[in-house]
Amino acid sequence: MSQEQLTPSTGDQPTPTEGIRPSSSSFSKRLVPWLLGVGFVLLLILLIVGVARPSLLKSALANFEPTLPPKTAPLPPASAKISEHTAESSSAIPPQQQAPPSADAQAQNFLTQFEKSVWGAPLQDWSRLHADIPCEPFRGHRVGLGADRQWSHRCSTSRQPEAAHWSFYVFGLQEPLVPRLEQFDVTTATLPEEPLGELQNLLQSRIAARFGSGEDRSGPKAAITHQVVWPRNLRWQAPDLEIQLDLVELDPQRKEGRLRLQGRHRALLEALKEDNRLQSVGTSAYSYEHYRTGSGIDTQLADNLRPDFPDVATMLMKDQPDPDPKMLAALQQKQREALQVQLQQQLQKQRQAALAAGQTRAIGVFAVGVPQASTHWKAEEFHGALERLLTAAKTSPPDRQPLMLWAADRLAQRLPSVIADDKSLNADWTEWQRELAAYGVSYGPSADEDGPLAYTGGLLKRIWADYGQTDWGERAFLVLQSHGWDIQSACAAGSDQFRAVIQQGLPFLEQHPYSPYQLDVQLTVAQAYETWWSLSRAQAPAEDDDSEYVDPQKYQEGAEEARQKAIALYERLLQTAPQSDHAAYARRVLPRLKLGIDTGQRRFYCFYWD
Repeated sequence: MSQEQLTPSTGDQPTPTEGIRPSSSSFSKRLVPWLLGVGFVLLLILLIVGVARPSLLKSALANFEPTLPPKTAPLPPASAKISEHTAESSSAIPPQQQAPPSADAQAQNFLTQFEKSVWGAPLQDWSRLHADIPCEPFRGHRVGLGADRQWSHRCSTSRQPEAAHWSFYVFGLQEPLVPRLEQFDVTTATLPEEPLGELQNLLQSRIAARFGSGEDRSGPKAAITHQVVWPRNLRWQAPDLEIQLDLVELDPQRKEGRLRLQGRHRALLEALKEDNRLQSVGTSAYSYEHYRTGSGIDTQLADNLRPDFPDVATMLMKDQPDPDPKMLAALQQKQREALQVQLQQQLQKQRQAALAAGQTRAIGVFAVGVPQASTHWKAEEFHGALERLLTAAKTSPPDRQPLMLWAADRLAQRLPSVIADDKSLNADWTEWQRELAAYGVSYGPSADEDGPLAYTGGLLKRIWADYGQTDWGERAFLVLQSHGWDIQSACAAGSDQFRAVIQQGLPFLEQHPYSPYQLDVQLTVAQAYETWWSLSRAQAPAEDDDSEYVDPQKYQEGAEEARQKAIALYERLLQTAPQSDHAAYARRVLPRLKLGIDTGQRRFYCFYWD
């Protein structure tokens, strides 16, 4: 804020409170005689009482002090020391004159805040000890990416970026479910590099005095464009505790940055070790794996189709074709010749520059690598392979048809990108779309205006509809379910994907009790109910937050029932497969759900912005 904003104008001076008026001179004239009369009466009473009881008069006079100083009293001398109230006033000293706290004061403040971390303390007990630090439950619009972001309550000294935070978590299902302190963090304001380094050194030395020398985890310095002379990432490990002192921001141009001091307790550290395991089962990892070229399902499809469709098998396993050896050799030879010419020209320029400068030393020689030739699938070949698969599937044995349609689905999804990469394309893409639509292959707009068209997943839906009792059909169902039944991009089917997941998932669980994908589908339905309830707890976003907009009123009806159903499905996972990754995921989510604390689940809520 500028000084002009801090300095009030004449019109901003406080006005008298309504109902209170400054006294007039005539009123003052009437008041003085009245006060003198009252004083005379009181003095007369004291004299009468004093005759009877002199001790009472002496006591009264001893305790009497005038409330107003005499008019001749001198003004207090100007003091060089500013009072506490004056020092805290933003208008007393212009901002540019206020010196920032010293590095020693900042370090002491950080460590004082850190010492308030009574690790594992229940939220209620900690809050009672620190009533001046407000706490609030989690209400977020995104599911946490890791255990450290899945706190139930957080207490903060302020809402500023440099505030200190104490985060409480509920891990485990042992009753009573109690949020406990598991993380502390505090970050500096943006500081110039020199005082930032001084603060880092002070914090490092004082932490080391208690916990020993920390481990420098800064990594290779060559990857950093601007170097600092002190460790960027330090870690101390003590029994049940990990402390980190990190340089979290650094602007190399302005030469300023921010430090963060963080402490984590045992329960959170153990939970963080499970993050990779839980994220793979709790997100759309299966559907992403389905669309990765050369994935496990591609290998199975390629092995089955290679005898009859060798080109399709190769396309399934590789993003790019192997280049023809003769063409590759000729291309590389041309590249070598061109690079040799460039090298000779550069050496000649160096010689001329050296001679002009009177230098006679040898010219340095450097090697230039030959770039590898890049190749792309020909769009006509790719389209031809897809069309042959679709045609052959019509007359193939019934048990082979879903496999062939799966392979066709894989190629259909990649076809728009192949067309975009093939610069020599002469075919009519519009005509191809019309032909493929006859087989149930359709495309829609891409999320990126300049990107290729997006496949709508029509073949997967056909596999599930026509071959739902086969393993290939159930696999297709799981991919569709993991996508919220919206294979297209840009939320083509709307934002509330959780409704379709519930609608499709519940019948599957009843009709396919022995499916190998039971746990996967059960987890998606639980997450869909959890998404519903979490949306009902959403908060309106800030004006500068365009990442998501949720109207919680839209999801209130049925929200509490959805929470109860999510709990029941997660508990069912614990009972049927207690050692599975699905059950481990349920253990992470259930405590907050049972306490009615928002989990920020958004797996089946689609939000898209340009």
